[in-house]
Amino acid sequence: MRADARERRNAIVDAARAVFTERGHDAPLDAVAELAKVGIATLYRNFPTREDLVTAVAVATLTDVREAADIALTAMPTDPTNAWHTLVDRLVELRLGALIPALVEHSFTELAPEVLAVREVTKAKMTATIGAAQSAGLVRADLQPLEFVMALAKLTRPQIELSDEAMPNLVPRLVAVFMAGLRPDGTDLPV
Repeated sequence: MRADARERRNAIVDAARAVFTERGHDAPLDAVAELAKVGIATLYRNFPTREDLVTAVAVATLTDVREAADIALTAMPTDPTNAWHTLVDRLVELRLGALIPALVEHSFTELAPEVLAVREVTKAKMTATIGAAQSAGLVRADLQPLEFVMALAKLTRPQIELSDEAMPNLVPRLVAVFMAGLRPDGTDLPV
């Protein structure tokens, strides 16, 4: 693929991620094309169906999660606390709670093969990173990677507009409370 074509394709994926985050996965693809600064025909040449575009966004998002975990894992030996908090901050920035409904319309078992492949690599990297955080005494021993990512996704789901006005720092506060609950104090988790 030529460099300019790759740039256009990446711009479409980035725009789709932004539009899906703000408006949901059923947002008009015209909005994606407009944000990407391409024509709708260019969008459809790159992604013939909405599902193709959603798949590309899923792969890009999972790749970002894996890269964040990789950066954290690399930094764990020298500065585990900062590495862990940087990972959490990056995952919150990704706004997984807004994207997951768009990316997993039906179930986790009906994902495209390319999404499943990236998910497995990402899961392995998150498992290693959480293991390093556990070894450093930062998080509880029974924390599971999927549980961790899905909890952050729940915390970063779009809030009703009124809650954003009343408590503009609600998500950072909820994430801080969640992170405090992950500390290894020995309290059993509810089943």
